[in-house]
Amino acid sequence: MFEILPYNKELDQRLDRFVNRESVNGTFLQTRQFLNYHPEDRFKDASFAIHKSGIITAYFPGTVTADGEFISHQGSTFGGPVISKDFYTASRLQEILKFADEYFAKNFRRVRLKLTPAVFSQESPALVEYLLEHLGYERHTELSAVTTIVSAPDGTFADPFDLCEGAKRRQVKAYEKYKAEHKDIIYRPIEADELRPFYEFLKISKAKYNVKPVHSIEEIKDLASARIADNIWLRGIFGKDETGRENLIAGAMFFVFPETKAVHYQYIAPDPSFDAFNPTVAVLTSIMREAATKGFKNVSWGISTEDGGKYLNETLFKFKEGLGGKASLNTYYTKNF
Repeated sequence: MFEILPYNKELDQRLDRFVNRESVNGTFLQTRQFLNYHPEDRFKDASFAIHKSGIITAYFPGTVTADGEFISHQGSTFGGPVISKDFYTASRLQEILKFADEYFAKNFRRVRLKLTPAVFSQESPALVEYLLEHLGYERHTELSAVTTIVSAPDGTFADPFDLCEGAKRRQVKAYEKYKAEHKDIIYRPIEADELRPFYEFLKISKAKYNVKPVHSIEEIKDLASARIADNIWLRGIFGKDETGRENLIAGAMFFVFPETKAVHYQYIAPDPSFDAFNPTVAVLTSIMREAATKGFKNVSWGISTEDGGKYLNETLFKFKEGLGGKASLNTYYTKNF
């Protein structure tokens, strides 16, 4: 018989072991190590696991809103369900999801499940999607973009520059020409004590669209320096001033998924006053090249849709296509009770 195991902090290590080692679609974004960076009063946690004979078969990290909606997860790009490797078969998963559905019906007004996209999953999410639809869940899609940087069957990689469209190639060449003429231009990690200019540029970049960064500078520092340091790349292009001091020209933050050899774009922060070359394209293509040399297969650029996928930001998606991005879907499922 299946049983519900409500979340409490004593389960943190057990759940993280399940997500990281025992699941087919768990990532660091569903671990308590990551989710617990949120202040306790930011969300009302409603996470739970389903276990059988003491073995976790599925985990639903989630929160509940004031009007009774379970969201898996408000504090993460995607949430659940996270499914055990040993239970990812049609018959077993059908039983698990039916049991979860009965639990949802008794405890929540509405449910929203944000699934792990295929690019970050060790197994295709198709089975979860099919079974959720046949339990009466409504499918919603958001348009993402992914650049695949594998170039040959033997695992060798082409220069990601070759995957970019003409305009982006010209911008990269302009950067390389400037770099050749100015030997003090370097690409490297952004250190913790260099986050302030990065964050100021990030706020300026976000303000153009009347939004603010999702994370505070303190949260980025916490995530990058300790909490999930192995899963974040903070990278920047720097130039030296007349005193020899290195100043940030453009920075970017990426999430790193080593299990599926993928990196995911999170933030871009260019100096708005710099115009010698396109700093946004320069830092993004530099990160693509770093990912290729380290054996990664895909660069995810995130969604280009708004209002839950209803509207496509064509300009944003075209920019990602210019970096070699191809259409990819993020799916989430909802059901009213």
